[in-house]
Amino acid sequence: PVKLATPHELFAHRLRTMLFVEETLANEILPMLYDHVHGTDLKYGLERHQIETQQHVRILRSILHLLGADSEPEVSPALLGLKAEHDALMEKIDLDRHDVVDLMHAGVIAQSEHLEIAAYTELRSTANALGEEDIALRLQEILEQEEYALELTEKALAKILAEATPA
Repeated sequence: PVKLATPHELFAHRLRTMLFVEETLANEILPMLYDHVHGTDLKYGLERHQIETQQHVRILRSILHLLGADSEPEVSPALLGLKAEHDALMEKIDLDRHDVVDLMHAGVIAQSEHLEIAAYTELRSTANALGEEDIALRLQEILEQEEYALELTEKALAKILAEATPA
């Protein structure tokens, strides 16, 4: 395998990892979560973020093109781990308890948003350090959308907990 030998190569690699994250979220995970959740707040947040996530894919591809870098997505073990955790929980959860199902999904959504926020914070800082101010601004836009998606998820989570009936 080719070794990453420069800060620019590492930066492009991390961008390709986020491309994998965004494509997997847009094409697989967000639609699956939308089908599993019941609360209107969660459904709204997922629907809204699905559109943003598709835009994130286009932005990342555009950034990689601007850098003259390969745009083949790099697998994200972190995202695959979150999906594996979700799948394991789905086997343990009482699917008839919609509040518990939604609570679990809100937690999974929040974890994935934290993953994305951490990655985009690092990527934006790296872009600035590499003198790529225009790219840093585009990454900042994505970061702000991820932060808002987390905020919507946390509000939905609080609502589910407030309305939850004792088991």
